[in-house]
Amino acid sequence: MEPSPPTPAQDAIGAGRHYRRPAERPFTREERDRVTLLFGSLSVAHDRLLTAALRGLGYHAEAIPTPRRRDLQTGRELCNNGQCNPVYFVAGALINHLEQRRTERGLTPEEVTDRYVFVTPGSCGPCRFGMYEAQYRQALTKAGYPGFRVIAFDKKGGGDGHPDDGYGDGLGVDLGLYIAVLDALLMADVLNAVFHRARPYATDPAAADHTLEACLAECEQTLAQGRPEPPMTATARVLAATTPLPCARDAAHLLARLGDDRCTAALTRCRRIIEAGFEVDYLRPRPLVKITGEFWAQTTEGDGNFRMFDFLEGEGAEVQVEPVAGWVDYMRHGLHGQLDEAHAAERANTGGPRAALRAVDLRLRHWLIERIGRLLHREYDRMRAALGDCAAPLADQRTLEQLGRPYYHPRITGGEGHLEVAKTLYYHRHRLAHMTLSLKPFGCMPSTQSDGAQAAVQADHPGLRFLPIETSGEGEINAYSRAQMALGEARESARNEFREALATHGLDQEALRAYVAAHPQLRSPLYPIPHTRGAISRAARFVHHIAGRMAAKPGRSRGTAPDQDSEETGHAPSS
Repeated sequence: MEPSPPTPAQDAIGAGRHYRRPAERPFTREERDRVTLLFGSLSVAHDRLLTAALRGLGYHAEAIPTPRRRDLQTGRELCNNGQCNPVYFVAGALINHLEQRRTERGLTPEEVTDRYVFVTPGSCGPCRFGMYEAQYRQALTKAGYPGFRVIAFDKKGGGDGHPDDGYGDGLGVDLGLYIAVLDALLMADVLNAVFHRARPYATDPAAADHTLEACLAECEQTLAQGRPEPPMTATARVLAATTPLPCARDAAHLLARLGDDRCTAALTRCRRIIEAGFEVDYLRPRPLVKITGEFWAQTTEGDGNFRMFDFLEGEGAEVQVEPVAGWVDYMRHGLHGQLDEAHAAERANTGGPRAALRAVDLRLRHWLIERIGRLLHREYDRMRAALGDCAAPLADQRTLEQLGRPYYHPRITGGEGHLEVAKTLYYHRHRLAHMTLSLKPFGCMPSTQSDGAQAAVQADHPGLRFLPIETSGEGEINAYSRAQMALGEARESARNEFREALATHGLDQEALRAYVAAHPQLRSPLYPIPHTRGAISRAARFVHHIAGRMAAKPGRSRGTAPDQDSEETGHAPSS
């Protein structure tokens, strides 16, 4: 039998040409009026505010629903075996959402393919994350949507939305887009932080949920309005000429954003909504649980992480979620190492005056990366301040790198890199949480490496409470059982701190409750409670703070009820 003729792919390999992914139909600028951008799935707040921000830029945008267990089953049927559960959940949620839209609007599969585009992070790397994009396309093809367009942004910078990438110019990847997306992410971060902080102490949890809904609607309205094209000032032209900004238009966008207070004004209105929406009782001790882990698993709020945030709050814990801005800052900080490695390689091959010029260029680039970091922290701090400084500030990336380096080298990239180790140490050393809970997909390689390093961390810090939980779509009862066991110790620590605080000041709960009843601002969800040495729980810190206020009143002995007619308006330092 004669051998079969070689296929085109075999011919390409034989000719020494690299394989290239088949080109897909581009998303063009002319299609913006009829094509909807789909994306997801972060927290509900992030998805809703990102949708509003994209609409403010003139796009049609929808966030796919928070993935549920039925989405996992759909994703497993259509994707390859052995993938991370985020790709199963997201692929299934995307396809089920498309099926729902097709049924509701009477569309054919071809019309769905023509009218929707999926936008997702993408990257190469040491784990399965680099295969997500291909898995989405495969699942969409098997589901009856061949040729469905998937636009992937490289998480390390750049994107596939540029015309040169073969995706067309329908998604304008420019500074205006980045600013709008960052605004949405930062606003969602601080809102999530405030409500996770206050909800465990709410006297009416339903009112807290209604208040969050009102705040999200307020922020959505602001972001959906968009921004006018900034004026092309002389300062913008000088900035464009003296920095690596691509053009004067980008410089104008940056200058306009630095002086823009629309986001902070919206959050200030949210502050008034929160203060009028519900009250809290900080005299109920709650263990503080810091959430870390793989980016998607620690951010989503559905079955992808066993609805762990709701479970922990139901068990009487206060959850400290990780802001997306922290991950953005980590990616920015990682550029320092990439620059140093590239410079070392160039220095080995060049010398003389050219090497000196490259050294100057390297210093300038490091300086710019630092300035970008300062701008990110500045905007995050402005938004925190608009909500009463209740959200914690972003951790310094250099500090985290120094903490993690003895256990996990910062140049080992992939996933969260050294952050899982560093954050566990950071929150333990600074006594900011009773325990750290790390959520990650089953078999996630970077997180598995971090868990191995955590063994050495726990050996060096015997009092550290660290619990890793792998999420695979099943086994939530086992995960809940493990979390409950760890919470038992953390809960007892919180109660002991509360009792010690009462004993230290010779107070009882009745006297404190009477004082709080006479001072309504102490029942505000945004009341700032200062940190106290030796106390982690918010209830214990609140006792120390109130004891100081009571002792400051002349003529009042400890343990006695306050003057019912008195009122204080001063604020303690932010927590």
